Amino acid sequence: MIQTTIEAPLKQNQNQNLNPGRSSYIILFEGDNISEQLSELLQIVRVRSIDEAAGLLNILGDSCKLYLSPEYRLEHPDLTEKLLAAASPEEIEDKPLDIQTANVLMQKLPLDLKSLVGSHIALRPEDPKPVPISKNQVHKNSESNVLISEPLTVGKLHYFNMFLDTTELVFDHPSDHVQGMLILEALRQAGIATAHLQGLPMNGKLALLFYDTNFFSFIETGSPIILRSFSNFYADENSENMDYFVCIQAMQWGKVCTETVIKALACINSQRREKINKQLEKIALRNKTNFEAKINQILETKPTERCA
Repeated sequence: MIQTTIEAPLKQNQNQNLNPGRSSYIILFEGDNISEQLSELLQIVRVRSIDEAAGLLNILGDSCKLYLSPEYRLEHPDLTEKLLAAASPEEIEDKPLDIQTANVLMQKLPLDLKSLVGSHIALRPEDPKPVPISKNQVHKNSESNVLISEPLTVGKLHYFNMFLDTTELVFDHPSDHVQGMLILEALRQAGIATAHLQGLPMNGKLALLFYDTNFFSFIETGSPIILRSFSNFYADENSENMDYFVCIQAMQWGKVCTETVIKALACINSQRREKINKQLEKIALRNKTNFEAKINQILETKPTERCA
């Protein structure tokens, strides 16, 4: 959980940093200003509301600071108290980020180079490729079809490298750009891996409900691709089946090339998944029967009656 603390009472001319520690980002309210020295050290993410600031504190954890200048605090004397309340563990648990809000907040975040540089995640073509994630964590039978690396977790964000080699997908012709179907499969694997990283047991399954993807630019084959995911999902082997969502971005050279939102039903074990499958089969059979009945009704109608 996020810890938002003020270590000592603030004098009127002091800056205020909530969530002190090793940081990559500064959250700054619109209308507030920051010193040039700090702006060069950390990446600034501007927000318009307390809810936006609390959401980013939730996502980023210790990798961000929320900055309030003395002047801005004087103009908004109740802001600190409201921020601490909105970003408290109790409030986050009672009101977790919804899928639309999380996706919008993800769009505001530049790549966390401070955390990634020196990690096992490859950023440049000459960087060594990291180790692929376990095939079980992406529900594959063959290691040759794993398309994502072991993750790096910062705050509540998970980072993966995307790989391009797989025996599962074969394309008609070579391309300088990464094919869309390959990107979709890598995003799907990142969504599954994120669920397991946040507590879905290894024998748990996801029943896909929604998969919405936007493509903004081509992804080149010659440079590393980074996938960044966020979900507020948490589970263990004693949890009930529950809704699961994840927001994932495919990034190259620090720019978002593709983004996706995946929603699924998280079945905590294979037995519960089998029960869901049987229910879905009954629904599918009913839909099929109704559809065929309508066709037969039309076919059995006399031509004169159809014309009339």
